[in-house]
Amino acid sequence: MVRTRPVKSQQELNLLLIRNGVRATQATLSRDLRDLNLVKTSGGYRLPADLGDSRRDASRIRQTISQFMTDVAAANNLVVIRTSPGSAHPVALSLDDSGWKDIVGTVAGDDTVLVIARNAPAARNLKRKIQALTSP
Repeated sequence: MVRTRPVKSQQELNLLLIRNGVRATQATLSRDLRDLNLVKTSGGYRLPADLGDSRRDASRIRQTISQFMTDVAAANNLVVIRTSPGSAHPVALSLDDSGWKDIVGTVAGDDTVLVIARNAPAARNLKRKIQALTSP
């Protein structure tokens, strides 16, 4: 369904499934979205393959960070990015695809991304770099 039309929310997807004779609980739907690796974008849920190769695409990273980030903080070698609810995954994915050498990895929850940096100075640098993406 997400390949044929934009699906902006789990509610919308659930309604489409019901129209096609499929009933699912919200918990099952959330788990299935995660298992399918669907990415929530501003245009709705998308398959990673449909996003194209976003490596080192600064405008894409800027757009994702600007759209979803609400706060960023650095502590030791960690950077914590707060996002709007349900938006941590696209932020983490854009950072994973950025090619930034200071990033060792990311972990995304629902509204929080934990970015593991190589060391404390790298974390402070990443925080500044991420903040700069939201500047006009």
